[in-house]
Amino acid sequence: MQTMPPATATYEQAPIAQQMPASQNQQMQAAYNQQMGYQAPIQQAPVTPVGVPVQSVWKIKMADKGLFFTKLGAFLLTILSLGIAKPWADTMVINKWTSNLVIDGRTVRYNGTGMELFGIWIKVFLLSLVTIGIYYLFWGRYAVNKYIDSRLSWS
Repeated sequence: MQTMPPATATYEQAPIAQQMPASQNQQMQAAYNQQMGYQAPIQQAPVTPVGVPVQSVWKIKMADKGLFFTKLGAFLLTILSLGIAKPWADTMVINKWTSNLVIDGRTVRYNGTGMELFGIWIKVFLLSLVTIGIYYLFWGRYAVNKYIDSRLSWS
């Protein structure tokens, strides 16, 4: 009978492939790019890493009592008009909020009007009625926020 080698025998691993020198690698990359029809990249200056990451600074004046009274007035306006004046009330609140907002030393302005927002509300309402609420579920509930975002600008 033949004897088997011991189970603890070690086998030599194949040597790890050596990397190509940088110049040879660059030559192969250039040949590949030429074959594929790519243009040679533009040489750029070396990038120096920034020591400390820069974070944006947000400042919102929270102690401003004007925003509280604006929200209170908007709520009363909405109640007294049975909800019809809600777009104008929202416009008042958004204007006041953006006047208190500063990001990286720059202020944000809202350029929307209550009448435009009212038009969005009417469109969403009518299309939701026609489609038995399907329009509202998929698109309508985002229409007002999309309009507001599109009217924000840096000043």
